[in-house]
Amino acid sequence: MNNCDNDTILEAVEKAIKHKARFYAYRMPGDSQLNFGAQIIDQHTPMGFIIHPFVEKPDCMPYYISAQFDANKFLKLPVSSLPVTSLHRVKENSTSKEEYLTNANKCIADMQAGLLKKVVLSRVIVSEYDDNLRWVDMFKGLLDCCPNSFVFVFNSEATGAWMGATPERYLSYHGKEITTMALAGTRLAGTEGEWSVKDIEEQQIVADYIDNKFAEIKIEYEKSPLYTRQAGNVEHLCNDFKGKVTWPSQVDNMRNMLHPTPALAGMPVRDAVKYICSIESHNRLYYGGYIGPIDFRGYFDFFVNLRSLEFDGERYCMYVGGGLTERSIAEQEWLETCNKSELLLKLLNR
Repeated sequence: MNNCDNDTILEAVEKAIKHKARFYAYRMPGDSQLNFGAQIIDQHTPMGFIIHPFVEKPDCMPYYISAQFDANKFLKLPVSSLPVTSLHRVKENSTSKEEYLTNANKCIADMQAGLLKKVVLSRVIVSEYDDNLRWVDMFKGLLDCCPNSFVFVFNSEATGAWMGATPERYLSYHGKEITTMALAGTRLAGTEGEWSVKDIEEQQIVADYIDNKFAEIKIEYEKSPLYTRQAGNVEHLCNDFKGKVTWPSQVDNMRNMLHPTPALAGMPVRDAVKYICSIESHNRLYYGGYIGPIDFRGYFDFFVNLRSLEFDGERYCMYVGGGLTERSIAEQEWLETCNKSELLLKLLNR
């Protein structure tokens, strides 16, 4: 819903967070316009915001927030008319460096033994936050620092409250065109010289996987040359994919078959998902899933839930990860997660 100016939307975001409303707000990469929608009653509308978990479980299912109210109408609602809800409690504890390095070394050894080709290992950073923190200011900080990312915030009683700025498009569908990307490999933004063999191989695994999915679903497509894409204080290797859809079923097939890509799980994908669930002590919930708006025609823009955190009234839980291959060095992978978390931590502590 896009009939309001940005200041009005930011005011609506602040009210929605304060009163724990069911809502979403976002800005598309490269755009300046914010978008907002809020749902007050349990009634479906054809426009809204989809939230899909990394792995579906009985306590973590796909969720849809209907766009019943735009920012102007939401601000006019009396607080007494808003549903009485509470923010999800953050349940995790921070991953220690020792635990991460132990898990990373096990992943690397298992890949060197041929069990897997790639594993995406994540960790969590959990902390109480200062009472003076205003989440709307955090949201504005992400908007300013990440012009080429999908910046988002949402809350519902089912999903909890999340905020982040993700550089990775999962899948978009408009008209007869679908687009996606193969994004992997990480280094500090502005690093000079060639990319490492490990980063190139890691990204190639993702690109090959998407190539195969387009072929499997029989969609004609074009792939951009490999390029470096900046995301905040880090940068990644990327190929963009653009395909022409012949039948609507191809869109559904691609949406269902692409998730999770090797950029979020590893390779082979299903084996990597099982491996991740067995080795990580935290629950990823909606981290590594996909999120984004859908309209009344069924057109959508979905992005991977990365560079994000979950928050309640006292604590936040930040999720950060990276792709490991048999060439990985555990200490360097830990440093990569530190680099990826730097922007969010800076904004939280400013």
